[in-house]
Amino acid sequence: MRLLKKVPIHPTFYLIFLWFLISGQGLVFCVLLLSLLFHELGHYLVAKKLKYKLSSFYLAPYGVALNYKEGRFLSSDEVKIALAGPCANFISSIFVIALWWIFPAVFSLTHSFVEVSLTLGLFNLLPAYPLDGGRVVVGLLGERISRKKALNLTIWLNVCFCFMFAVAFVISCFVNYNPFLALMVVFLLGGILETKMEGKYQTINLFDKKIKNFSNVKMLAIMEDVTLAEMIKAIDCAKLTIFFVVSKNGKTKMLTEKKVLSLCMTHPITTKIKDIDFFH
Repeated sequence: MRLLKKVPIHPTFYLIFLWFLISGQGLVFCVLLLSLLFHELGHYLVAKKLKYKLSSFYLAPYGVALNYKEGRFLSSDEVKIALAGPCANFISSIFVIALWWIFPAVFSLTHSFVEVSLTLGLFNLLPAYPLDGGRVVVGLLGERISRKKALNLTIWLNVCFCFMFAVAFVISCFVNYNPFLALMVVFLLGGILETKMEGKYQTINLFDKKIKNFSNVKMLAIMEDVTLAEMIKAIDCAKLTIFFVVSKNGKTKMLTEKKVLSLCMTHPITTKIKDIDFFH
């Protein structure tokens, strides 16, 4: 009980627990928890290597990943962290399958783990928010269109998958009853509606800086040909970074870190400053 008080639980996770309990598959539920552990470990290790920290966590049927509401990371990092979860499921499954060749007797004890782990990994690769596949889509499209547009696309894809699973559930009621399809719909819709209950990673000491009465400042003069991605890389972890953008006609405009982040939310990170209506 103490553990449940310390670990915030997403509402949809209670539904899957109830479904396994009613179905008499408590052991399979424990296997799912183990698969989720490997899934989250993959996210965590890659995020840590990329200098991100886990700032909030919710136990949910899908993985913890970067928070979309904060554009505080590069698109390439988002893709790597998102793919790390499913990859961890696939790698752990391959490892267990390899054990079957060496110790055939463990098959009966571990085949359920392989099935659940592979299902979890494949399900999370669906290109729908808030699944890892949807985060990969946003990360890839973030290089070409604004993050908001990319996010809206994955939300619409979520709705499409919900419709497909709902239709499949109705058909199963007459052919081969499968209540898990209905749970898929609940999970996906819950991910959209419960946006506040989202685990997230934040960059370590990059944008969460504590400004004191007297803080060190890093001032950079840049030309308008510089991209938003290059500006993000130039931000100092230990200092408050301020950019002075110089146009070809000699005009100068100041940009703070916060303004750079807001521009990354509305423009692809490959956008050059000169292509933004910036000096008007």
